[in-house]
Amino acid sequence: MRVDATEYQLLHYGSGDPVVLYPSLGRPGTDFHQLAQDLALSGYHAIAINPPGVATALGEPSWKILGDIADDLWKIIDAEQLDPVILIGHAFGNRVVRAASAARPDDVTALILLACGGDVNPNPEVFTHFLNCFYDQIDPETHLRAVKTVFFAPDNEVDGWSEGWHPELAQYQREVVAATDFDEFGMGGTAPGLVIQGLDDVIAPPQNAWNLVARRANTRVVGLPNCGHAMLPEQPAAIFEAVLSFLRETLAN
Repeated sequence: MRVDATEYQLLHYGSGDPVVLYPSLGRPGTDFHQLAQDLALSGYHAIAINPPGVATALGEPSWKILGDIADDLWKIIDAEQLDPVILIGHAFGNRVVRAASAARPDDVTALILLACGGDVNPNPEVFTHFLNCFYDQIDPETHLRAVKTVFFAPDNEVDGWSEGWHPELAQYQREVVAATDFDEFGMGGTAPGLVIQGLDDVIAPPQNAWNLVARRANTRVVGLPNCGHAMLPEQPAAIFEAVLSFLRETLAN
């Protein structure tokens, strides 16, 4: 069956210019709760996406490439009459919003990428820990250690991320990434861009961000110390400050 856009759950916050937020691999839209809430208080309409398999049934999605998920995202945006739209993606979500922005660049007013991997790979040991985060038969202590190793900077606590893992969804999403030609959408269209990079990210190493900003016009990077791949629970105030500053400057032009 084809996953229909109605099988996504939308989490709405506030009113104003629309900001659509797509979460990390196998993760829920509620990861964006603090950022979405802060954006709402600043006069934006934040819409965090729960993909199928989080709050609704996953079924058997026929996603083949990332463009298929981007098409779903545009169905949602069009149905909700949100365009033109600001797109924010975290980790896997960064790939989705880049594909979406590349497909319809004129309908995107700003593109914000958190933990933007896809160019420089992590080392194999880190990737083994990463897979353990989605292995639901693993004991809780080993799982928590894997989450901390992969997603959090060394001195940060695993805040809320012991839960919220959706292995079946993650597997579908990984297969989609593997089948996609990254070069087709990697620049993410032409909207003004902001990359927020955790300097302790071992899954999407900082060189990914530096490479993208060097190649993409009208794009800036903000590097955050003491911040890993999870980012959102680690440095919520710094991320919000960077996003808000960028949006106020970009939308004023």
